[in-house]
Amino acid sequence: MTARKQKEPEINRDGLLKAAAAEFASRGLQGARLEAIAAEARITRAMIYYYFGGRDGLYLATLEESYRRIREAEAAIDLRGLDPVESMRKITRFRIDYYVQNPSLVALVAIENQNQASYIKGSREIRSQAGASLDALQSVLRQGQEAKVFRTGIDIVELHQLMVSMGMFNVANQHTFGAVFSRNMTSPRRLKRTRDWACEVVLRFLAA
Repeated sequence: MTARKQKEPEINRDGLLKAAAAEFASRGLQGARLEAIAAEARITRAMIYYYFGGRDGLYLATLEESYRRIREAEAAIDLRGLDPVESMRKITRFRIDYYVQNPSLVALVAIENQNQASYIKGSREIRSQAGASLDALQSVLRQGQEAKVFRTGIDIVELHQLMVSMGMFNVANQHTFGAVFSRNMTSPRRLKRTRDWACEVVLRFLAA
């Protein structure tokens, strides 16, 4: 008689990875407490090992999910009916707002930089999707070049870097920069100004 296969315990993967992102972002890779993550996700610590093999596996899954979410959010931006300039403004504003709304991603990127991107280097998913994540931006750039409102010779990765750097800085340095210059970097008024000048920087960079 064949032994009945034990039923695998069920987890809410989205809830678990959200709890993991918050814990890793707050305490770092080694400081994160698996017990706290498990408690927040209403599972046992053993289930983290069962599904992810432990801390490293859970961190990698959290990192991949964070990159997946921003890719999907950017791909979902509705650019229908917009000219290339307005489309570029909308993508730029998205970059400023997304990091403010998802500070855990900024923290996870900082952790990865401290670790020389060792986990990203080992992630086929993140690296294989890098090109696809630039498709929408590339399409808008090409439309603007065809309309002769954007210059040619633009490196798409450099354009992406420009947008990311402004959005990331606004969150990663909000406390230090804000304290030094007595500014609330994430107030509605300040965010509007940041969006406005970020768009101006990008469009001046692209101007034909």
